[in-house]
Amino acid sequence: MTTAVLRFSSLGDVLLCGAVTGGLGPVTFLTHPRYKAAAALLPGVVSVVGYGEDPLPSRVDRVVDLHASPRSRLLARRLGGPVSTVERYDLRRRLRVWLKMGAPPPSVVERYAAAAGVGPAVAPWIRVEGPGDALLLCPGAAHATKRWPADRWVELGRRYAGAVIVLGGPGEEGLVGGIAAEIPGAESLCEAGLTRTLQALGRGRVAVSGDSGLMHLCGAAGVPVVGLFGPTTSADGFFVHAGLAVERSLPCRPCSRFGGAVCPIGDHACLEGLSVEAVWAALCRIEADGGSSAPLVHPRPGREA
Repeated sequence: MTTAVLRFSSLGDVLLCGAVTGGLGPVTFLTHPRYKAAAALLPGVVSVVGYGEDPLPSRVDRVVDLHASPRSRLLARRLGGPVSTVERYDLRRRLRVWLKMGAPPPSVVERYAAAAGVGPAVAPWIRVEGPGDALLLCPGAAHATKRWPADRWVELGRRYAGAVIVLGGPGEEGLVGGIAAEIPGAESLCEAGLTRTLQALGRGRVAVSGDSGLMHLCGAAGVPVVGLFGPTTSADGFFVHAGLAVERSLPCRPCSRFGGAVCPIGDHACLEGLSVEAVWAALCRIEADGGSSAPLVHPRPGREA
């Protein structure tokens, strides 16, 4: 029995589908062509269709629509077979942005699991191999308001006594390379694909990331994540990974469901006011909870703690 799973975008949303694909038997995954490589990594996925680019499957036994847009609903009907569709909780999410009221929706993986009719799997959903010896820093994000200031990434990386790898995607070469250049011995990696990024994840001991696709990639690979949240909040269902969320309690949050180009009130206090000390404390707590016998998280000699 072949199940078609529909999730067109974005990278993080596609990766979070890995919580349910393994429980659905053979899966044909339909997504935006940009995310085909990511979808192919998910458990249970035997084929990936780039929607609008590749031929549609000729036959499926069931459709699980995890996008729930007008386009995905039309496609689900075209594919035939019974269809189950994820609940988006759009009104609840909008009320939290507009009026700062109402309970957060269930997590994304809970919503996906309800639509798929399976229990959500615990990460890792993506298997990587490596020594797990490095701090991964993921400073980029599609939206400017989700980015922590670059100089704080530098300070955080300088405090770490082990290997540091700064990761990014296409178009983030300047940001990633600039931060890595200021951290002694740090490596930088930006690529359009996932091959070298997955190799870097195998070295991931812990990751620090903004609310981005790379945060979800690290979490899906089982790397503990310190997630930095600004215009969005960890309570709204997208931080489902092992690790800790670091965020400020402000009456203006959440101000957006996705982030934006500028802060609506002009001060960007959510991330501008997020200190290195707060992020460092979370990183150290993850290290302590991991019970590692090789304490890599401590100040470099001569650096301020």
